[in-house]
Formats: sequence, C-alpha cells, structure tokens
Amino acid sequence: MGLDFVALDFETANRSHASACAVGAVRVRDGQVVDEYATLVRPAEELDDFEPGNVRVHRITFDDVKSAPGWPEVYGHLRTFIGDDVVVGHNAAFDMSVLLNTCGAHDIEFPALSSLCTLQLARASIKIPSYSLPWVVEHLQLPAFDHHDPLADARASALVLIALAARAGVHSVADLSDYLRVPRIPTWTERDDMLFAQLSAESDDLIGTGFAGEVVCFTGALKMMVRDRARELVVEQGGKWQEGVTKTTSILVTGDFDERTFRPGAAFSSKLAKAFAQVDAGQKLEIITEEAFITRMTIGEQELRARLGARNARTKVPDWVVSQAGNGPGEDFWDWYRRALAHPSGRASGGEPCIWCNAPVPAKTHWIHRDRHVCGAYCNERLKRGARRAWHREGIAVHVAEWE
Repeated sequence: MGLDFVALDFETANRSHASACAVGAVRVRDGQVVDEYATLVRPAEELDDFEPGNVRVHRITFDDVKSAPGWPEVYGHLRTFIGDDVVVGHNAAFDMSVLLNTCGAHDIEFPALSSLCTLQLARASIKIPSYSLPWVVEHLQLPAFDHHDPLADARASALVLIALAARAGVHSVADLSDYLRVPRIPTWTERDDMLFAQLSAESDDLIGTGFAGEVVCFTGALKMMVRDRARELVVEQGGKWQEGVTKTTSILVTGDFDERTFRPGAAFSSKLAKAFAQVDAGQKLEIITEEAFITRMTIGEQELRARLGARNARTKVPDWVVSQAGNGPGEDFWDWYRRALAHPSGRASGGEPCIWCNAPVPAKTHWIHRDRHVCGAYCNERLKRGARRAWHREGIAVHVAEWE
C-alpha cells in the first residue's frame, strides 16, 4: 500500500463544532496530490451566527455563504471524495469533531472513518517552538500558504504528512503511524459505549483533561477572556499556571497573536523571545495562541463528557420513542422520524438534563438536539441508534436508507 489518504480542513462560523462554513479536502495517492475539493457551506438554521473571533481568523461572513450549498449536499460530495481513505488533518480531532457534529445537526449518520493528526505526528517527529501549521510548514521547508483558507490548510497538512513520511523513511500512512507511535483514531461507534463503561466510576474530582500535567503561562492581552479566568480554566482542566516563563513551563499562551498572525518572522515580545530561546536550549515548551488554548480545552471537555456519561448513561431508549412511533413512517418520513424522537415535554430551553447522559442541554445547541433533550451530537447518535433497535424489536419497519 502506498502513501494514500485524504487531508481535510474545516472552518466554522462560531464556537459550535456543528457550524461548518467551509471545507477543503486533498486526495493523495502514492505520496502525490492528485485531486482537490473545496466549497463554502451554509450553516444550519440557528447555527449561522458568524462570531467576530471566527471571522477575524478565516474572513468568511454570512454574506459569503448565504447562497452556498447546505451541509447535506456538501456532505454527499465530501463523503464520496473521502471514500475509504484515512482522513488526515492538522489538529484532526477538531476537524473530525466538526464533521461529526455537523452531520449530527442534520440527522446524518456518523460515517465510519479513521483519522490521523499531523499536529501529533509533528510533535513526535520534530522539535520547534510551536506546532501551529505555519511553523511546521516553515520548519519542513514546504511552500508558503494562506493559513485558514481550508483548501490551502488541507494541502499544507497533506504535504506535512508526506514530508514526515520521507524523514521517517516509510511509505504508507500505517507505517508512519506505527513508526511515530501516533495512533489512527476511528470515529465513534457503539463499541465506545462498552469502553466508557469500563472506565473507573469512583467519585474522583474530574473536571477536565485538556491541560492535565501541563504548566501554563500567559503573555499578552487575551481577547476572549480575562487572564484570571484563563488561569482558573487551566486548573479546572488538570494543569497548573505560573506568572513567568521558567524551566518548568510546558505551554505558553500568547494573546498578542491569533491563528492567522502567529507565524515565523513576526515581531515577538521579550517573553516570547525568551521562550524561543528556551526551546532552542532544549526545554520541552510549546507556544500556542488563545484560539488553540480554547480548542484544547474543548477536546478535553468532550473526553470528560464521555467519562462522566458512563456513570449515569442510559442503557435503552426512553419509552416514548416507541409509543410516539405509532405504526411507522407515513408519506413524510422525516416528519414522522422527528416526531418519534421528540421529547414529550417539548423543546428544551436550556439547562434540562440530557436524556442520555444527564449533562445539561445547552441553550444554544441546534433545535434538533433541544427537541430531543440531548446535549449534543454524540448523545443524539446514541438515541438514534437505540431508537432503530427498539423499532426493529417492535416490528416497525424503517429502512436505514431513508436517512443516509
């Protein structure tokens, strides 16, 4: 097998991972880019608020996407483009989360895919002050690119993997994954429920895992939160914070730059310059932006929710899923499907317990999730899969093809 994969990159309209507004994908065969796909995406209703922080990074606005295709149309093309390939991305956990959450907001079944992260591969292979994509590209002497243009980012991620494979002397994605000990991650399946159930149910003080074991320092003015709150979040996510950069600092968060401006050649403060020097001297220290800081926490919260959900998770769907299904679909499949899964008390306003894991239902989650009183895409997926099994047991004929 050659070096075959598809590199993928998403941009989102806001902090919701279900608000995909642009996607770029690059197909690689035998270590060569052979095809590309890119499009703007019109986010779903109630997910189409373009937050200033996101626009500042990717420069996409609502006016740019108001005539763009919606996710169901885009997903059909994208899924065909990906095929059975391993999906590669720089911070692939974010891109796969966007893919799955956007599918969840449109009731599209989660695809069975595996992903590999070039951010993790770079951390395992090279030593540089920052593993943001522009820094990795510059270190590997790859062509400059327009960071946060999704097609340009996907292409850069593809070239990074190809370069790292060449450095390692391997000729397949599997061999590179094994050589650098960076695993390929499958998308969520029902097997995960069994894995979650095996986690410790002791009443430990779990709050977050995004900065477990890290010592974090901040420099520059943060734009999304005050520094005291950021420090609290580090502690809540399992880490420690300190005032200045020392030999024990493992992460330095810079508020002076965003994901577009933090790149080699910029003018850096004295604290950042000191950090670069400490990396050159051999210290294990990574410099990240405020946006990357928030993304890292988000991933930790997803891991945490899975662990906490294992303690109180349902083992079967609520009774109303069968009683509201009646005799099955009539002429309008989707109207029946959504009525059958809707919570009998009506749409959640926010704060109600998720019917699957008991976490609060966010006030700003998509209306589909609020109608069902689920906290997000993963619990929605569990509800849908459980409903399908329950309908089958009751003899209600529902064809999977209806919603694929």
